[in-house]
Amino acid sequence: MAIQYFAKVTASDHEVLQRTVKHYPLSSYADWHMKEMSRMADWRSRRHAIKMVPVTPEEFEDYCKKKGVPSDIITFKAFVCEKGGG
Repeated sequence: MAIQYFAKVTASDHEVLQRTVKHYPLSSYADWHMKEMSRMADWRSRRHAIKMVPVTPEEFEDYCKKKGVPSDIITFKAFVCEKGGG
């Protein structure tokens, strides 16, 4: 069974990530959360496991500095997978 990794962020962290991560979704936290829940349901229907990965803006900023990578949505998704164990 494949595992799909999703970021678990607070509403206040969501706002910070919107300002600091290039191409991060600009929708409200409620809208973003609803879309993520829909994506999770879609993956579950395909028999994939879902793993929620707690992420903070500070952790992500440190990761980008340490790796020397840009703070964008591609790097953010890679960080979530790496932190989740994938």
